[in-house]
Amino acid sequence: KGGLSTINRELAIQLAKNDNVEVSMYLPWYSEEDKRAAAEFKVCLLKAKRKPGFEPIDWLATIPRHHRIDVVVGHGIHLGRQISIIKELHPDCKWIQVVHTDPEELGMFKDYADPTVKGAKKHQAEVELCKLADQVVAIGPKLTEAFACYLRSCGKDEDVINLTPGIFSEFARINQAAKGGETFRVLVFGRGDSEDFCLKGYDIAACAVAKLKDEERSFKLVFVGAPNGEEEKVKERFLKEGISPSQLIVRSAKDREQLAEEFCQADLVIMPSRTEGFGLAALEALSAGLPVLVSSNSGIGKALKRVPCGSNCVVNNEDPVKWAEAIKAVCRKERKVRLEEAILLRQKYAETYQWEEQCSTLVEKMLQMIKGQCCAYNLYKFAERFTISCI
Repeated sequence: KGGLSTINRELAIQLAKNDNVEVSMYLPWYSEEDKRAAAEFKVCLLKAKRKPGFEPIDWLATIPRHHRIDVVVGHGIHLGRQISIIKELHPDCKWIQVVHTDPEELGMFKDYADPTVKGAKKHQAEVELCKLADQVVAIGPKLTEAFACYLRSCGKDEDVINLTPGIFSEFARINQAAKGGETFRVLVFGRGDSEDFCLKGYDIAACAVAKLKDEERSFKLVFVGAPNGEEEKVKERFLKEGISPSQLIVRSAKDREQLAEEFCQADLVIMPSRTEGFGLAALEALSAGLPVLVSSNSGIGKALKRVPCGSNCVVNNEDPVKWAEAIKAVCRKERKVRLEEAILLRQKYAETYQWEEQCSTLVEKMLQMIKGQCCAYNLYKFAERFTISCI
């Protein structure tokens, strides 16, 4: 659940397609169903030993001494800080650090106590982990540029690998209905925590839809992502932005299977985030063949500008009026035309950013790092909670 888990899961699946790679996910726990599902993708699940008194995420700081590791992949602060300890028992293994957020920039928009100070501390920790790692991988062009800047002082600025996520095949199999209704449904989904309301631009979405009026059809904002039991609080937060109850639906967070159902009900997905390291939500919607509108201050916004017709989906403004205009421009098109354009964009995106090609480049980099050792190697990744969707 969330971008980190999504990237970890997909990266493990894609890397395991290489015959020279043995991939294991290292986890505090997993079910037998998870284990069977992972095995279908040639991914092995490895369970950490329970350590009383420690948080489960900290169990990941030690891997059994007998377990062979050639490359260990950490992700962010929470799933990267363990590696310096792991390397004490496995000094020969190489460390790849993946980054998918810019904590300092996020701190500018977070809604909790001292966000700027906390963002600065997380930023410092993230950069220090990157300096210790043998290789840094950034998710998307925006973070690649940012971390190249942050790593200039240690000389790693030109060696940051840009891994821009490709299309998610699990959603690409969705068949969208050709006929729509009189109500134009705008879907926004993601973390519904109060601290992220401003960051994710949910207020922008509410204000934009509230401004939409049409004689022939009505507009409705569907938000998916409210924490269980907090749907009413989230609803009230949206209503304070001026949207009427008749234009709003608030739903709890969904698993990936249920998310596919949400995609089938939507006409358009928007991601009006004030800042976003990448923006997997928009890519998942695009994978499902839906029209999308994304913020220009996002990794996927920058990625789409390099795809034919992709710039048409990028909104270069935080003004709800501009978002309302962009939504209405999509709505004016017949549903059949909208879907055909979305599928064409998905095709062009898939040609530009391919999981297979980028993961092959990453594997080549790994082989260079362990040159002189055995060519077959084990890759270990970390996740707080690992969920496989059967494809």
